[in-house]
Amino acid sequence: MKVAKLFCERLALRPAELAPHALARRRRQIEHIAYRARNVAGRGEVRLESIASSLLGLVHVDTAYVPEWIACELAVERECLVPNLPLIRALERLRASGVSLRVVSDTSLSGDALRQLITAICPPGLQWDAIHTSADLQLTKRDGTIFAAVSDAAGVPLSKMAHLGDDLVADCTMPRRCGMTAILRPRSRLHVALLRANAVLARGQSQWHHWQHRQAQKRKTERGSGTAGDTLVQDVLGPVFAEYCRKLHVYLEQTAAIEGPVVALFCARGGLGLQKLYELYAAQLPARSDISIQPLMISRLVAARDAFVYGGDGVVDELDYSFEVRKVAALARALSGTDMAPNGNYATVREFIDALRSGREAHLHEQIVEQARRFREVWQTITAGKQGIVLCDTGLYGSTFKMLMQSKLIDRGHCVQLARSDYKHLGRAHFPSVTGLLTERNGYKPGDSISSVLAFWHLIESLVEPDLDSVRRFDRRADGSLVSNLETEGWQQRLVRMPDPKFEDIARFVAQSAKRPPADTSLAEFELAAKTLERVIMFPDPELVNRLAERDRSLDYGRDDTVKVTGPNLNEASAWTRLFVAKQSLWPSGAVVRAFPHSHRLVQKTIRFGYTVRSWIR
Repeated sequence: MKVAKLFCERLALRPAELAPHALARRRRQIEHIAYRARNVAGRGEVRLESIASSLLGLVHVDTAYVPEWIACELAVERECLVPNLPLIRALERLRASGVSLRVVSDTSLSGDALRQLITAICPPGLQWDAIHTSADLQLTKRDGTIFAAVSDAAGVPLSKMAHLGDDLVADCTMPRRCGMTAILRPRSRLHVALLRANAVLARGQSQWHHWQHRQAQKRKTERGSGTAGDTLVQDVLGPVFAEYCRKLHVYLEQTAAIEGPVVALFCARGGLGLQKLYELYAAQLPARSDISIQPLMISRLVAARDAFVYGGDGVVDELDYSFEVRKVAALARALSGTDMAPNGNYATVREFIDALRSGREAHLHEQIVEQARRFREVWQTITAGKQGIVLCDTGLYGSTFKMLMQSKLIDRGHCVQLARSDYKHLGRAHFPSVTGLLTERNGYKPGDSISSVLAFWHLIESLVEPDLDSVRRFDRRADGSLVSNLETEGWQQRLVRMPDPKFEDIARFVAQSAKRPPADTSLAEFELAAKTLERVIMFPDPELVNRLAERDRSLDYGRDDTVKVTGPNLNEASAWTRLFVAKQSLWPSGAVVRAFPHSHRLVQKTIRFGYTVRSWIR
């Protein structure tokens, strides 16, 4: 907040033009996304210059003012920092005895910025030979790579170097692993307690400013007596998808800053709609040569096939989750991409997979392997020469990405989704590489409005799905190129007009959101939209249920079967049966409207209370 206020004062920006509170929150969001991208990459470092550039671009301030923002951050740092005098006196004695001193820091600051801070805070007698920062070298203490670079710069072998610091991993474990002497001096308990108390105070102040800002924006954007259903696109879905596009753009920017040129692969089918929205957003911003966008013809079925041929045993659990025991024949047709049936009878999916791998179903195995090879050929064509790969999918669990990791097709890639949730409970080993831009929870939590999408995810997913088949197989054309069954003649034209009429209104809002004047009202718009969406999803009325649940959802995985959003009609069944069926439906709160037409409000409140209790337990 201090930095944001100082920056606005220096640029003479009034709160009506750019609210310091919104600017500060965006700064923290971008930093979180940047470090998430860095952790997924597993190398490099986040730079403050990159964070500031993304921030100013997001709030429509000329990026020529990036140095001014950094100057404001350093000014506030100088107010907060105090010198460690006992340490400084010890270092001065070492220096006087002829020991070379070098500063090595894991930080987003450049060496010049860190030098400014040390010079401003520490006594003038402190001398050092050089400053090395992870931001400059793109090497870190936490992975140990920076120490060899410091050794080379100093001309001193690692065995003749000692490292002093307060972090167990970065300042002790890693230096010793590199052959250095490590001296650990952890912070005092009083210091740690003061830091935590300060964090609590700062969080409280932030929440207060947030509440005040939200109330002010709410008064500005009140629409009279319109219902949530009347403004579902203009005030709700538009801001939600616009926020997704903003955060995706920041993620791609930060990934490119760390890894070099990246390609964003939007996974068919739903990803094709997301690609269209993001392209509309990015088209309003300065072009970037280090970010490219391409569609990827893939599905969970294609990824499962690749994992079956090139991966381990984890694919069995994924297939077992999606196919019932009596659906083994359907699984055989899906995996092979043909109408062939298995020769034997198998009681479980695992038995069928074992039969494939043992050679008992050779005719099916041959087709599966050939389809997996064709997909890999398509993959190599798209990703050749690309340093960073970012898979963009709708969500939630990241099954496609998980199976590509199991088959080793992706090693250090990124997966970015609208949301991330462990609803399958089949392991989270891939979660560190999967980022949910809107929410990362394992279910709806009252109080976190945007997490309500997890209580009716198919509303969000259906909006971006074109009227095209899921990718099931690849065929070779006469010219030798490969094409998926989705890419029928004129398939791009079906992306121009999506099945859901609300998509065009959402696309229009997203395009306009990227070229707003300098006032950053996007946060308030998104938060109000999230609250309205929560009300729509958790407490819908009969009219809204009829509108949102009219289209059945596809089961996918190479099947043509569909399922109703609100489940089967069981008006004649007992209350307990109706409640159980409603809870198992794709939209429980919507299903109870049809199951309990006269008391649905009470049941909806009961379901919401259940979510509250579950969030306490978990």
